[in-house]
Amino acid sequence: MIGFSRAFSLRALALAGALVMSGALVMSGAAFAQTAPAPAAPSPPPANFPASHIAIAAEVLKTSGLMRTFEASTPNVVQMLRANMSRTRPELVRQIEESLKVVEGKMIEMTNDGLKGAAGYLASRMTEAELKEVNTFLTSPVGRKYVETLPAFMEDILPYLEQWTQVVGQEAMVIFRAEMAKRGAPL
Repeated sequence: MIGFSRAFSLRALALAGALVMSGALVMSGAAFAQTAPAPAAPSPPPANFPASHIAIAAEVLKTSGLMRTFEASTPNVVQMLRANMSRTRPELVRQIEESLKVVEGKMIEMTNDGLKGAAGYLASRMTEAELKEVNTFLTSPVGRKYVETLPAFMEDILPYLEQWTQVVGQEAMVIFRAEMAKRGAPL
């Protein structure tokens, strides 16, 4: 069995992925609205791993729920395209909708490419044996419950962390000022 911290790290990876994806969507929406050049392609994931290593990394990403981040992002991309293009070119609504159907058809392939890329990054951080151990935990009854519990936990903990960070920041500033004053440099 793996420890809580390693399993939690996977969820943190999922959250980070969601945040990065949200930021990318915001940035891509701004690019669409301003007809700016397309952003550069993401850097390729580390390569040269056996197919079995990438496969178990992809399985861990699916089992841990990170794949849902990719799946949830693709409709947002289409919706953002729809909103931006329909707003800037309302006279082309019919053609926009026809074109978006083609884009939607390509989203499964793009999502799978995203999963493969993410699997490469995860494979670069964990051995195949470690990933198998993580997957064993995630597919166990307690592991499934952990994965099912995390979304609600994250909803609960994010506001708490925001408040906690503010309190810690204020307390740190009080300590810092006191230390600066001891050194003859009051703030």
